[in-house]
Amino acid sequence: HIQDDMQPLYEKLIGADGVVFGSPIHFYGMTAQAKAIMDRTFALNQPGKSLANKVGGVIVVAGSLGLIDALKDFYFFITLKRMLPANFVAAYATGKGDAKKLEKGMNAAYKLGKEIVLLVDKKFEFPDEFPRNFFAFGTHTD
Repeated sequence: HIQDDMQPLYEKLIGADGVVFGSPIHFYGMTAQAKAIMDRTFALNQPGKSLANKVGGVIVVAGSLGLIDALKDFYFFITLKRMLPANFVAAYATGKGDAKKLEKGMNAAYKLGKEIVLLVDKKFEFPDEFPRNFFAFGTHTD
């Protein structure tokens, strides 16, 4: 069991009903830190610590290209974790703090938050008869 800065984040993720994932886009994808957090959530693949049935939204900001690949990666993660996907916000900005100046982007982020609350209130749950994703097959799976 690793004791590091992920421990408080695990607690927040487990306790949350909805999560907004986000990252600036560097070299056509999410940052290494965002990917590391996603990778480390493997530790939550156990009863009582799962991200399943939580609502997940995404916010990404790029200087030019890479938004689509990052969104794809985030939503694949949300799907694998059996979360309910909410909408996303994608913006283009080049300087630190520039995204905050984009009124449409800030309004979209606010609306994303409202959507997540509404989806959480729906109390969505995946059916028990489908306890995990069943699309991957190989010698290492049941």
